[in-house]
Formats: sequence, structure tokens, C-alpha cells
Amino acid sequence: MHVRPMLPSEVTSVDALARMTGQKLNIAEEQARTLSRFWVANAEEASTEPDAFLLVWVAADELHVISIGTRPSARRKGLAKALMGALFDYAKTLQSRLILLEVRRSNRAAAALYRSFGFSVARLRKGYYSDPEEDGIEMLVALDAQGRHIAMPDEVSGLEV
Repeated sequence: MHVRPMLPSEVTSVDALARMTGQKLNIAEEQARTLSRFWVANAEEASTEPDAFLLVWVAADELHVISIGTRPSARRKGLAKALMGALFDYAKTLQSRLILLEVRRSNRAAAALYRSFGFSVARLRKGYYSDPEEDGIEMLVALDAQGRHIAMPDEVSGLEV
């Protein structure tokens, strides 16, 4: 497995991967934003196209996970976990205070992954997603100056996440 920052030459491949995973992103536009950061992962180092990607926005001392996607044939191989690990390494170098994200309420596999990294539930966002309409769950993890997790309880109780 190999994780690294996305190369400019991979915009088209990552754009196709985003569409393949049902995400409506314009990767070229995102790459042009000064606040965007991309990482890609490959199941095999010799792969010619990324199998997974992560898009994050840097906002002051926070990192906002905008999108993460894995090629269907490459799922359950640890690529998303590796990308999240790279994100936490990056957060440590920036001395980020928070990492935030939203996840579909029905996406239990993703929520379990985020929980394994110390994310807690911040709030329920009714009807946040469209196509299909679904509630979103905002999750966050707080970090200290050394990049260690600060344990936080869920702000919303009773959600199965």
C-alpha cells in the first residue's frame, strides 16, 4: 500500500474515481483552491491510477474532510484507514486543533472508521445529503499541541454510529 499527495497529472484519474464512488466533485476546481489538500492511495505501489483519494480543506487551525472515496474493487483493503493516518500526520505538522467531517447516517462502515480514529458525534444534520436525501452526522476530533487526541463525549446521544 502506498499513500502520497496527489500529483497534478492525476486530476483526471481522481475525478473519474470520485464519480465512480458517487461523489459530485470537480477535482480540477478543488485542486485550484489554496485551501485544498489531496492525498491518494494505491493498493499496489506499481498501480498506474489511484485506488482511493482524500480531499481536505485547511481552515485556520482546523482540517475539514470534504471527501474520501475508494474504488469499489479496492475496498476493505485499508486504503481509507491509511489515508486517514496520513491526515492525522498532516494535522500534527500543522498543529491543527480540530478535524471535522460529515458522514451519511447509513454509512456505518465509514462511521466506524472515524470512531477508530477518535472522532465523536458533534451534531445531527437533518436532510444534509441529497440524492438520496439522508441525515448527516457531523463528527470531530480535537487534538492537543502535540497532535494527540483529546477525548470528547458525543454531543448527541442515542445515535447508532
